[in-house]
Amino acid sequence: ALHHLAHLEEGERLLIHGAAGGVGLAAIQLGKAMGAEIFATAGSDAKRDVVRLLGADHVLDSRSLAFADDVLALTDGQGVDVVLNSLAGEAINRNLRVLRPFGRFLELGKRDFYENTRIGLRPFRNNISYFGIDADQLMAERPALTRRLFGELMQLFDDGSLKPLPYRAFPAAQAVEAFRYMQQSRQIGKVVLNFDDGVGQVELPPPAPRTLQLAAQGTYLVTGGMRGFGLETARWLAGKGARHLVLLSRRGAADEEGAETIEALQGQGVEVRAVACDVTDKAALATVLEDIATTMPPLRGIVHAAMVIDDGLVRSLTGERIRKVLAPKVLGARHLDELTRGLALDFFVLYSSATTLFGNPGQASYVAANRYLEVLAHARRSAGLPALAVCWGAIGDVGYLARNTEIKEQLQSRMGGAALSSAEALDALEQLLTRDLSGLGVMELDWGALRRFLPTALSPKFRDLAQQAEEAGADAEGLEQLQRWLEEMTDEELAAALGELLKKEIGEILHVSPERIENERSLYDLGMDSLMGMELAAAVEARFGVTLPLMALSEGPTVSRLVERIVRQLRTPQGDENETEATVARLAAQHASDTDAAIMADVAKSVGKRSNDQRSLTDD
Repeated sequence: ALHHLAHLEEGERLLIHGAAGGVGLAAIQLGKAMGAEIFATAGSDAKRDVVRLLGADHVLDSRSLAFADDVLALTDGQGVDVVLNSLAGEAINRNLRVLRPFGRFLELGKRDFYENTRIGLRPFRNNISYFGIDADQLMAERPALTRRLFGELMQLFDDGSLKPLPYRAFPAAQAVEAFRYMQQSRQIGKVVLNFDDGVGQVELPPPAPRTLQLAAQGTYLVTGGMRGFGLETARWLAGKGARHLVLLSRRGAADEEGAETIEALQGQGVEVRAVACDVTDKAALATVLEDIATTMPPLRGIVHAAMVIDDGLVRSLTGERIRKVLAPKVLGARHLDELTRGLALDFFVLYSSATTLFGNPGQASYVAANRYLEVLAHARRSAGLPALAVCWGAIGDVGYLARNTEIKEQLQSRMGGAALSSAEALDALEQLLTRDLSGLGVMELDWGALRRFLPTALSPKFRDLAQQAEEAGADAEGLEQLQRWLEEMTDEELAAALGELLKKEIGEILHVSPERIENERSLYDLGMDSLMGMELAAAVEARFGVTLPLMALSEGPTVSRLVERIVRQLRTPQGDENETEATVARLAAQHASDTDAAIMADVAKSVGKRSNDQRSLTDD
């Protein structure tokens, strides 16, 4: 459309509607490759941000007809040369208004074709062209042209002008969810069905653990190695075959625990050097490395475990406090990287934190410092150098948390689960090293606890993790709570409690705040449609263990009515058959003749006799 029909030229202006979808993002790439100035519309702030980041020069709102006035304002009344349209109705006339003389209108939408929408011919006095575009017809009627255009398109991928589009993949078994996701216009890029988890997939056993064996004639350096997890790492390295260790700390002196560990290692024939060195001082670190090079076997591995903790809310931080936390990790890692680039290292391990995955209130500096380590590891790996960053969760038996039990308890309550032991953590490190895996988080967490305390846990990137937790029974606690409510509450108290839960479910489906949902207001007034109703029925069944017939969603559903039905089913699980029969009989009386009513009443009786599957009348 842009190349063959519109002959888009360098310097021309291109308006793309619905630019956050797959077609829109592809059009941005093509337009940029052809040298056009891109005007783009999208339907939400988040989508507009993505469109802007992916190359659009001007980004507007696709859900308002004001886009036409905005385009004219941005172009001093001149308008654009090409419109790639997917909007319907009055938006077409607005698009024609913004076309310059000799402009080209590319129509991707089909709705106005099938509805035979009328448009005036006045805009065409300016030599504009209108193209109705249907790629299906192109392939069927002009196969040679199709082949040539696709060949030209693939050449643009080969030379790097075009890149694959972002996408959200759904397993084929979740095709309904995929279409619902697309219907709600939530996607950015393409929506893809894949068959990676298709029928007949073989469940493979977990890979067998691998064993790390270090070179006896090599030296291994650990920063922050005189205490805590760094010291435990040094002991682990010795257990894997290391016979020459250099442990760095700012003081260079071990505490009582560290001294005992070093003495024990030396008793096993391990050379251990405890060196006072501030890794933020590049010259001092260079001196240590020179000493290793002249007096010890070649340096083969580095573990950067140095850290400083100084927690506080952002508003209370000073430049000095921020630097205090960043310097050991950031400058230490940078200096180690720069000073050892010419060495043949087997590994370069950077100790990061799981806080980079989720954030953690009060630890902005610490999170930033650890994130730097992960980026540095990625940069080294891209350059063909060894690097491994590991995002540790809470480690409870050694180190900072072992010395600060109150903070440990707070962190465990926030993350859920238990703190790792150092042995568990180092077993995981062995597998990461032997498989050359970087950037992974190693932790134990309770997803339910995590998402209650950390709002970032609700972000889209954790959707798969949250789904796995739910499938593994993450809602069992909620069902137990529901059972307690049934035993302890009156119907009125139960209705009030369930109403709040139901509002949360409805709010997630409609993307509105639960506080805005009134008990007596029809959900259809809030924007619910039939597919959303099916989603709500599924959510109610998952949350409360009861089936919500679609008939209940067809009669002006309100929170109060739905809660009443849910309470009734929870109190009398077997009573819904009679309710179903009564509903059919009532509808028959309202909408049918006497004869028809008798027939429907008979149907209702047969429906009422069915067992607990409680399928909706619509299904029947």
